[in-house]
Amino acid sequence: MKTPDDKTIAFTFMSHPERLPELRWTAKVTFPPGSGPDTVLPITVVDGNEEPVESGTLELAGSKIPVKDGRAELLYADFVKGKHSVPLWLYRDGVQPVPGGLTFA
Repeated sequence: MKTPDDKTIAFTFMSHPERLPELRWTAKVTFPPGSGPDTVLPITVVDGNEEPVESGTLELAGSKIPVKDGRAELLYADFVKGKHSVPLWLYRDGVQPVPGGLTFA
């Protein structure tokens, strides 16, 4: 499985609605052109104020991925392996975990 050689593909995941913007989150997984199983996929994670999430853990595609300064990474092969895994959460210290889902942005 490989992405097109001439296109960048991005999946956007967003938290379920929360009253406070600080609790909301958006995670964008980018597949660079020609991505294959060994490609490391960059992930950006921001809160509802578009500020980078300082630290936390993103549960996505069956993996628990550390987030630091709004950035995370996931191996393409791990994304494909966990594509049917349903749990999608952002965990942050001192904050109740917030679930999310795939969106069209």
